[in-house]
Amino acid sequence: MNVIVLLLTAVQALDPYAPPEIRKIPTCTCPSTPEAGVILLDGYVIDAEMTLAPDGLNTNDRMATIFDVKSSNDPSYSGRTRVWHETTEDKCGITFDYGRKYSVTVRVIDGDQLETDRCLMNQ
Repeated sequence: MNVIVLLLTAVQALDPYAPPEIRKIPTCTCPSTPEAGVILLDGYVIDAEMTLAPDGLNTNDRMATIFDVKSSNDPSYSGRTRVWHETTEDKCGITFDYGRKYSVTVRVIDGDQLETDRCLMNQ
């Protein structure tokens, strides 16, 4: 009986005259050729660094995920390593889950910072 009541409630909540929802298509476009000079890191997500947006109420879409790097094709990267990335789909963002192990492809920016995005991760 409860199932029938729930189904009737759900059907009543649908508006047959509502316009269809148009899904937003992300504008992320990856280059067709693989990026050269990338670094491969294998490690576990242990922390994150988020910054506040100028309004002081929200966080920026750009953040750093901190990995405990266990292996890398560049021996200068091991242990706690900060990798910067966007989180929004339109900017080819990516997110990581705490405690999970990832193989991350990164590039070096601004001389010493590491950065990744969906395009690098799919190489």
